[in-house]
Amino acid sequence: MNKWKTAFFTLLLLFLIIPIAIAVMLFKDPAGGRLDRSSLDTDIRDNQKLLSIHTEKEQVENLLNKELRKKAPDVNVYVNLRNDEAVLNGSFIAFDQELPYQVTFEPEVLENGDLLLKEKDMQVGRFPLPGDEVFTLIQKTVQFPEWVDVYPKDESILMRVTEMPTKPGYAVKAEEFDLKKNSIKLGVYTKN
Repeated sequence: MNKWKTAFFTLLLLFLIIPIAIAVMLFKDPAGGRLDRSSLDTDIRDNQKLLSIHTEKEQVENLLNKELRKKAPDVNVYVNLRNDEAVLNGSFIAFDQELPYQVTFEPEVLENGDLLLKEKDMQVGRFPLPGDEVFTLIQKTVQFPEWVDVYPKDESILMRVTEMPTKPGYAVKAEEFDLKKNSIKLGVYTKN
């Protein structure tokens, strides 16, 4: 046979085989016609982590201040997150005068996912004062959300992040609250 005929038929065969092979590979089911149900049949258990939220100080500060204004629109109180401290600023009326106060907290993420704010420094005006009296005053004048507890004797505020209102079946847990690194991480978990 002539070498040109052989080359022609080889080329013709390649032009027919390559498109057919591509069509077969495109339309063939990679699972062999079976649905892989192993990923669909897994149950979502209680306390299973669904996703992580990573945010920064500014967003959390804005969220907290918005919540405080909503709960206590007539009370002068706001949160400031700076360097490695959380600061609660506000004022109250005493002797017909408005007295400013500032409470500096050291935040600590608890094992269960709640956030404890332990008093580090407190001032009313320019005077440092014992905290329990001021905490009692804060507890009486500021209407915090239901999931925030003020403990005057311990000079601390517990933010029960795990009990924040969320969609039914979900819970939020604090995982990291590092103000120095500007890193705040929350996890979203399933619950009953």
